Amino acid sequence: MEKKYSPRYTITDNLLAIISEAEQLRTWLRTSRIDIPWLERIRFETLTRQAHFSTSIEGNPLTLPEVEALARGEDIPAAKKAKQEVTNYFAALRWIQEQKPDKAATEKGLLNLHRLLTQKVLPPSQVGKYKTRQNYVVAAGRIIYTPPGPKEARTLTMALLEWLKNADKLVHPIISQAIAHYELVRIHPFTDGNGRCARCLATWILCLRGFDTEHIFAVDQFYKEDHEGYYQSIQKVRREKGDLTSWLEYCCLAIKDTLERTQRRIKELSIPAKLKKITLTRQQESLLLSFRDKNRLSVSEMVTILGIKRARLYRIIKPLVKAKIIQPSRTRPVIYSFKSQ
Repeated sequence: MEKKYSPRYTITDNLLAIISEAEQLRTWLRTSRIDIPWLERIRFETLTRQAHFSTSIEGNPLTLPEVEALARGEDIPAAKKAKQEVTNYFAALRWIQEQKPDKAATEKGLLNLHRLLTQKVLPPSQVGKYKTRQNYVVAAGRIIYTPPGPKEARTLTMALLEWLKNADKLVHPIISQAIAHYELVRIHPFTDGNGRCARCLATWILCLRGFDTEHIFAVDQFYKEDHEGYYQSIQKVRREKGDLTSWLEYCCLAIKDTLERTQRRIKELSIPAKLKKITLTRQQESLLLSFRDKNRLSVSEMVTILGIKRARLYRIIKPLVKAKIIQPSRTRPVIYSFKSQ
């Protein structure tokens, strides 16, 4: 007999309040003026942060600057497996970004996510395939959770996907992604990579349901920074015999916190009204993005950033100085400061 998945939870006033705040933040993000250069910068930050924090939750040793270097196509002196896990995560996130909204998550898509996340990390017989042996969740050398066995892996996963398909028009996407996140972790359908796959599935659902069509926020940073709280929230559901209410509140707080961080970042990159009066070249845009990050730049730093000679630099920055977007110091060596207002 085919199993039917029916998650158990309560929509509390607190949960509704958090979702309402998250929706307001999302509306702000969608209506804010983000020019193409700024949007691409935020997308790059989101890609690298999500890959870094999600893999580091499970022990990947690479730092955020190292992950950023890999995203730029650079090589770094690190273990092959660590680099592969991160580049795999890039591939999974880019695949998610290519998927069309208003579609349901499918078994084929989920298995492909697992394949992208674990290729060249797990043996080929385990990549993109359900587990064939019993697996366990171990902490501090002891088993803390025994998931359903291999015979149930596909049946339970298909039940979850069927619920997600039916929930599309009935359940808020923040709730759907949180339920899918927990349930895939509970089932643990793969030999390894279940946590990464569960977090990717949650991201995929937010994109499919149109909650993050611009791919500009990385929830996994919240989970990594609250590493203990993240695992304790999962374990709390087990102690409460499958009641997901506390987990939903936790995940909604994670979304809200992430949206608030994204809002602050967009405000940092917001375009002053006086900038809209001039047409920026690509090189001027590149400089202003660097000013946004550092606020003050020397002539030699700007020359290095643009890869040009000093004579050319002065022609590029002259309109910015004239518009009082950047201002030179009166001291030597000259340092240019960014004026945001």
